[in-house]
Amino acid sequence: MKSKLILEAKNITKTYKVGDNEIHAVDDISLKIHEGEYIAIVGKSGSGKSTLMHLIGLLDTPTSGQVLLHGKDVSKLDEAKLARIRNKEIGFVFQSFNLLQRATAIENVELPLKYGDIPKKEWKTRAEDMLKLVDLIDRKNNKSNELSGGQKQRVAIARALVNEPSIILADEPTGNLDTKTGESIIRLFEKLNKQGKTIVLVTHDEDLAKHAKRQIVIKDGKLVQKKKSKS
Repeated sequence: MKSKLILEAKNITKTYKVGDNEIHAVDDISLKIHEGEYIAIVGKSGSGKSTLMHLIGLLDTPTSGQVLLHGKDVSKLDEAKLARIRNKEIGFVFQSFNLLQRATAIENVELPLKYGDIPKKEWKTRAEDMLKLVDLIDRKNNKSNELSGGQKQRVAIARALVNEPSIILADEPTGNLDTKTGESIIRLFEKLNKQGKTIVLVTHDEDLAKHAKRQIVIKDGKLVQKKKSKS
């Protein structure tokens, strides 16, 4: 039995005007993301993969086409509604970590909870549970600027998980890390996926993409290939 469909992009296009020219950053792409998948969106710099990530992550709206989340078209919603949906449904992990430098690890993880419906009395327990999941509970009271790059990314992953989102969207999550630390982050994603988390990894690194179960290759704004990486 096929797992539940979480997100579907239907013929999405994103067009920018540069002078008199139209640039198709994303050109008529359709894809489906099912519960429990581990997908890599792969492409070189300028291929359109980051624009695609912004569209499926509801950080931007398509020029044409539809983005459906749990079967509902969310591509035409206003920014306030999209912000609420993003906070609840999508956990973001960025290359630059995007942590509050003077806040502690646990305060950074709690941040998404402040914009949701979870009672305040549950915030600390939830945040601690996520830090345990990423093996960083012993650093919960350390400020972000006291952590290594790998530790910062683990905090960012814990923050992405804290609202129990439908999808984790990771944009070049090892880009600012050395090879060994990057490999530990990829092992963490594999562990989370085995626990049932749905993960979409956006990367230019083909070796990194091979860790995912399915690859979506983007070139010049178009989807050029879908392939399985491993069983």
